[in-house]
Amino acid sequence: MPYKKETILPLVEKLKQLNDYENIAGTIQSGVDFLTGHTYETPVFPTAETARQMGHFISLLQIPDHWDDNDRLILKLISPPLTWNECRETFLTTIIPMMDMPGTSSSIVLRFSYFTSYLQQRGCTPEEIGSLMISYSRDGNNFDLAPLKFTPLRKFLQDLIKSAEPHVINAYVNTWRKKGWNSLFFRLLTKGHPDREMEYLESILLLPEYLPDQQAMSRVLLQNNPGKYEPLIEKTTTQLAALPDYAAAVSGYYLLAGHLPEKYNQRLLKAAYNYLERQVAGPYTPESGYSKVTGNIPPNNMPPGVLAVRGLLHLDRPAAVPYLAGLLAQKRSLHPEAFQVLADELQEQAAPMLLHALENDYDARTILPVLSQLDKALYIDQLWPYTLHKLKSVRTLVAVILAEHPQALERAAELLGHKKADQRLTAVQILSKLDHEHARELLQQALHKEVNDDARDLMLETLGGHTLTDTDDLVLVTRLVMFAKKRHKLSKPAEKWLDDKALPPLYLLDGTVMTTDMMRFLIYRMSRVTEVQADVEAKPLLRLIDRSRSGDFARALYKAYADQGGDLKLKYLMTLTALLGDDLLADTLREDIQLWITTKRLKMAEHGVGALALHGSNKALREVEFFSRRYRFRKAVVGAAALRALELTATERGLTLQELIDSIVPDFGFDGLYRSFEVKGETYRAFLDSNFKPAYLNDKGRRLKAIPVATPREIRNAFKALPKEMADTIKVQTQRLELFLEEQRKWSAEKWQAVFRHNPVMSVFATRLVWALFDEGDQLITAFYCDENITPRTLTGDLVTLPENAQVRILHPIHLDTATLQQWKDKFKAQPVFPQLDRPVTLPQNYAVEYDYGDASMENGLPSGYMEQEG
Repeated sequence: MPYKKETILPLVEKLKQLNDYENIAGTIQSGVDFLTGHTYETPVFPTAETARQMGHFISLLQIPDHWDDNDRLILKLISPPLTWNECRETFLTTIIPMMDMPGTSSSIVLRFSYFTSYLQQRGCTPEEIGSLMISYSRDGNNFDLAPLKFTPLRKFLQDLIKSAEPHVINAYVNTWRKKGWNSLFFRLLTKGHPDREMEYLESILLLPEYLPDQQAMSRVLLQNNPGKYEPLIEKTTTQLAALPDYAAAVSGYYLLAGHLPEKYNQRLLKAAYNYLERQVAGPYTPESGYSKVTGNIPPNNMPPGVLAVRGLLHLDRPAAVPYLAGLLAQKRSLHPEAFQVLADELQEQAAPMLLHALENDYDARTILPVLSQLDKALYIDQLWPYTLHKLKSVRTLVAVILAEHPQALERAAELLGHKKADQRLTAVQILSKLDHEHARELLQQALHKEVNDDARDLMLETLGGHTLTDTDDLVLVTRLVMFAKKRHKLSKPAEKWLDDKALPPLYLLDGTVMTTDMMRFLIYRMSRVTEVQADVEAKPLLRLIDRSRSGDFARALYKAYADQGGDLKLKYLMTLTALLGDDLLADTLREDIQLWITTKRLKMAEHGVGALALHGSNKALREVEFFSRRYRFRKAVVGAAALRALELTATERGLTLQELIDSIVPDFGFDGLYRSFEVKGETYRAFLDSNFKPAYLNDKGRRLKAIPVATPREIRNAFKALPKEMADTIKVQTQRLELFLEEQRKWSAEKWQAVFRHNPVMSVFATRLVWALFDEGDQLITAFYCDENITPRTLTGDLVTLPENAQVRILHPIHLDTATLQQWKDKFKAQPVFPQLDRPVTLPQNYAVEYDYGDASMENGLPSGYMEQEG
């Protein structure tokens, strides 16, 4: 029986989210038509690309023992040779993990029967089917030799291989010789045909360019059974050494010597000298230490270059030290980790060798961190010349070490006067590490003369932004602009393409127009920030700007920035416009953030939500809060950036995150609980009833049945549209408040009143919930409800006074005895905004639950994220 269209619709809707859906829509429709019975001929596609699209339907397949007529349609859809060739990978990746799902004995037998029959119809031999199951189970991509913990798939494979004819076993061994190591196949082979075990192992240990896996395998085999596997590893290592493959020889003999030192130490020594002797002069060429089996570097694996140096120092130190020193003099290539071995083994004796390596142009970024582990008196005087090194990374490393030199202050002061900016920056790096008043004085004196902005930024960071002592912002800004002008930072726009003189004027709070120099100083200083924040030297000038008149400038600057394609390197301009912009700019920025998310420019979107938070208006912050919820799971980097921006804003305002969100709940044009309007000279007030619907009062405070007939259409339409405008806010606040019930969030009496007595939406929630008043000792004083004037009252209607030091929570039924709880339920018979008094209450009990997931793994965070997303 064909699929029902509505069954396939969710998959099609999901596919429509693909960027290239328009190109494949026709092909997908061909598959839909066949599966829904609109066509009866199995579609055959002319190209691999179109045939591959049928793989999308494989996700609809059930576990094989449940395959029905619908499943067989999908199997038929992917059966044509070209389609099967393109979809085989998806099919196997999808179905083989299903083979281990729970089931009865008969269903499991049926499962493997259906699956293997389908593969046989596709031309697969028994050996190919078994090997595919081994490959796609992913159970063998490790070096685990422990006995198998059986699952339906492993049990089937063991029976399959154990009962296989000799020629089939030959095919298995030949296949896995080429594929490489697989611990599942090895354990199945050992169990079913132990006579073929050594043959398989030998072929793997002799594979070319397989060193990381050979080393890992040899180590595991020797740990598992040294008596059994030592002859095999000796044989393969000797064969590789004769090639000569000295890297493999060093690795093999090093492992063997760990078990039988008297037998293998001399062979290890010879292999180590041979390996190092063949190293050429010049920079180190990285070796691949990654396993082809696991895709990462196996634990406890060491590169042969490191093993060789370690082996020489352990077995032949008197001769090894001058020999290694000679290699350094010849500038032979050495593994970077070998220098750490020198320091570990030789301690202070390694200092001259490491200094010699520095002099011979070995990578200082490798040598210096190792050298710094030794007694500084052995080498620190000889590091001053490296303050002139061509690489900034080297100078930075040296600066950290030289900051501990006895004469660091004096010598850094000399370096601060160097003609080259790179060296002055190094001097600043040294001085910034010194906890010394004179060092700060030197930085302060140099700050406003230094033309290198990297050096200045580090000075500013070290000085904590306190560069001048003026308390008047205008005097401070005037001096900062003057110094910047003397450093020739204001002679031209910050960007070549920016015609800053064509921008609208910026006004100061005293009504005067900002000068060009001030405006250029503002943009120049903002160009120095790497995060979405205000620059420390720009802040005084930002405080002087009349933001109520800066909207035109901000929008014009943002347009100039957008015309450059929204370059990530220019994000400081977006930050500046957010600091100056009005609500129109915030709307534009919000639209661009959504566009960046849609077009997968997620880094730009991250910076955008940070800038929107800097804008600081309630409207802008509401948009940031929306992004934090909307992209909590999908495009999660954007949601996380929005949440960080909200947390930072809350901290700067001295609030918690939830207090900040409380403060930005929209008021929809109401003044407190009411919104006044006039009709023919008479004043009326609108408020929200208990169902969040507008209701109306005349000037005498009497409630009307409907809005006055003579109300102007514009006002009437505004109130008519209000429920739709409030819908999202009501939904979000409902979810928040229910969470606060579960978490038992506390409000101080003052903050509770600010949230629930002065906002029209939150006031409705106040009347539809039961509240609890707690004292400083966290003891319940009383439960209360709110009347229509948001006045707290007890169950009997008495007024409740909220003490200044009291805390308010949403009442949880766990705090009431059965009789009192029932009385509150009787009083609140109307439908609550969410289950409150009827919530099931379960007192905690001691219990323990044990889960055994075997060797299953799951991406961190995915389960909880999915469950929350599904409600």
